[in-house]
Amino acid sequence: MRKLYLIAAMTSALALSTPASAGFFDLTLAPYLGASVGQSSADISCPAATSCDDSDTAWKVYGGLEVNEYISMEAGYVDLGEVGYRGAKTGTRQTHGMTLQVVGTYVINPSVTLIGRGGMNILNTEVNGTIAGTPTNNTGDTDVVWSAGLGAQYNFTQSVGLRMEWERYFKTGDSAFNGGTGEADVDLLSAGLVFKF
Repeated sequence: MRKLYLIAAMTSALALSTPASAGFFDLTLAPYLGASVGQSSADISCPAATSCDDSDTAWKVYGGLEVNEYISMEAGYVDLGEVGYRGAKTGTRQTHGMTLQVVGTYVINPSVTLIGRGGMNILNTEVNGTIAGTPTNNTGDTDVVWSAGLGAQYNFTQSVGLRMEWERYFKTGDSAFNGGTGEADVDLLSAGLVFKF
């Protein structure tokens, strides 16, 4: 009987000594909020005799749930700024909307975390002015837009971090045929703060 108690005690001690972050399936379920600002750049084609300003200030706000130390689910809102056209054709092109992404993380050390992300986003692209090529000089499109990105986060504390990222939103807008907005990839370089609860 003493041997049975000894085995039970040793088993309990080993179980209690196992780290809390032992594996991929250990759930943390920690919510977080964040906001970032940066610069966007759109891969647009500029019509003849027209100059294009394809970069602008962009920003995003988001909230997420850290499922475990490797995976988070994130939703938010992004404004990818405005492209300006001047010359033979004038106008603006704006893209903004809701983001739905999966975020992968890999901890280098307590201060530095690597980030990879991807997902589907519901973005609205609006083109206004003579560049739109429609009778009203305005056209728009709301569609699912895929995205991917890489980044890193510097953790000041367990609750506050500085996140720096590059993201690409693929083929925002729709075909330029028959008065559409035209498609363009939009890159976003951003930095911002993340608060984990």
